[in-house]
Amino acid sequence: MSNNSMQVTLQSSGRSIQLKNPIVPASGTFGDGSIVNSLYDVNQLGALLTKSITLHSRQGNPSPRIYETPGGILNSVGLENKGVKWFLEEVMPFVLSLHTSKWISIAGFTVDEFVELTRAINPYEVDAIEVNVSCPNIHKNGIQFCQNKDVLQDTLHRVRKVTDHFLIAKIALETNSLSEILEVIQQEGFDAVCIGNTIRGIAIDPISRKPFFHQIFAGLSGPAIKPIALRVVWEAFSSHPTLPIIGCGGIQCASDVIEFICAGASAVEVGTMNLVDPFILPNIIQDIDTYCTNHEVTLSSIIGSSHRSL
Repeated sequence: MSNNSMQVTLQSSGRSIQLKNPIVPASGTFGDGSIVNSLYDVNQLGALLTKSITLHSRQGNPSPRIYETPGGILNSVGLENKGVKWFLEEVMPFVLSLHTSKWISIAGFTVDEFVELTRAINPYEVDAIEVNVSCPNIHKNGIQFCQNKDVLQDTLHRVRKVTDHFLIAKIALETNSLSEILEVIQQEGFDAVCIGNTIRGIAIDPISRKPFFHQIFAGLSGPAIKPIALRVVWEAFSSHPTLPIIGCGGIQCASDVIEFICAGASAVEVGTMNLVDPFILPNIIQDIDTYCTNHEVTLSSIIGSSHRSL
């Protein structure tokens, strides 16, 4: 079959993005793509998603930041970045030079910060802005934006008012009242949802008998969380089949990608495995192409197909 068999479209009521394939690097595991671009042409990816940027420069969390587990890693990086002004001057030219879909991830700690970040990105010709609402809201005792329906609605409403770009809401896998949150995302004019982020975990040093991380809790990613992420994607598609879903969590290979697509995802983000194998994404793309040929299917035809088999 031709490479068209891997094409997928993220289609909302008012906007759409067509991807040459469904593979996107998850934010925070790929940098801005420029270093990886020295290893292979990142234009072969379905989209390039940048590391999350914040309004102001952040040093991130103190060391240690990484703890390996049998099924993945715990990380407590803390959104280290040099802020949006630096990003626009130093990184955006590279992003704009790409010929694949260009996505920018933003992370705010207040509603106003999300709005200001969106305003800063809005003038640039990027294809999507991923709004990381799994961040803690410092004005609501650190509760994630996606866990408070009213705060989330206010945030998404105000962000949508300042841009016509394709908007993706990134929510936590542990999001409460998933169906209600997805309804808010659609009602406020967002075009897709990314499910999801890491899962909170903890590690304890058996020598000191104290938490390993300064922040106590950290985010678990990697193969261990895949069944959970797959379940949340399944539930999201069941309740909101017209909302494009980007699945994220524990993906290691093409078979994992096919599972997410059959569960209802239109595209996927691959994170932790980029830290294990820098060539994992082009390898997965090649294997998906082989799958489509061997099974004589297009990816678009099997989105949510596992629901139809019931």
